[in-house]
Amino acid sequence: MVEEPEQREYKKMAKLTGYLVIAAGDTLSSGTTQQHPLGALGVTADGRKFRYCRAGGAALVTGDCYSSAGQDAQFEAMAIQANAAIGATSISITIGTTTVAANDFDEGLLMVASGTGIGQSSRILSHGTGTSGETVAFVIEDALKVALTTAGSSTLSVIKNPYDDVIIQATTPVAQTAGIASYAIPATEYGWLQTGGPAACLFDASVNAVDTLGVAGSTTTEGCVRVAAAGTEMIGNAMQVVTVSAEVGPVFLTLD
Repeated sequence: MVEEPEQREYKKMAKLTGYLVIAAGDTLSSGTTQQHPLGALGVTADGRKFRYCRAGGAALVTGDCYSSAGQDAQFEAMAIQANAAIGATSISITIGTTTVAANDFDEGLLMVASGTGIGQSSRILSHGTGTSGETVAFVIEDALKVALTTAGSSTLSVIKNPYDDVIIQATTPVAQTAGIASYAIPATEYGWLQTGGPAACLFDASVNAVDTLGVAGSTTTEGCVRVAAAGTEMIGNAMQVVTVSAEVGPVFLTLD
């Protein structure tokens, strides 16, 4: 029998909530205790937007650009271990070759990737640990509306919450941009990333950032931003000309 891990209290919060109104000073602090769901959207009195996140294995640097953690292909289109009936909130999955630690995907998303029940998705509340080819039970928030069957070749994918274990934006991105650090959140602590409104961003050696031009993550210097080019993810618009390499300039973020 696969044991279901205990669900933490903060994961049982109401699913539908409004914006969190946060004081500007709160965006410049962090802590080891989680206070909000990962990805919670907070807005300051002047309209700037922030997402609640957890830093990865390295401390965040103020003014730098951060991305979500890369997703592991071993957790895509995994076979279900047994049928799951309508109304089920626990699904047993045969994982791939990557070992999964208990609760690593908590607050992420489980999706039915193919077969019977395709298209359903739900937030993950908890799960156990497992090594290559083992069975892991994932507890989900929303009960199944369509049954999953082994005969119907139902497969499942799980993804981490995009604001869990955020990492420095690489020159070749491994995931979408999560936000700009307005505070040096220590490694593995919880805090806020800015995603909307005027933000202080570190530009790379590309010094042609002109007022109103689109801005994207740098393709030459990790953690920096530059004028957006074809094939890059635009995260906002430059608010003034940047004429000096490695200078901080204002960007109106449009991630939220």
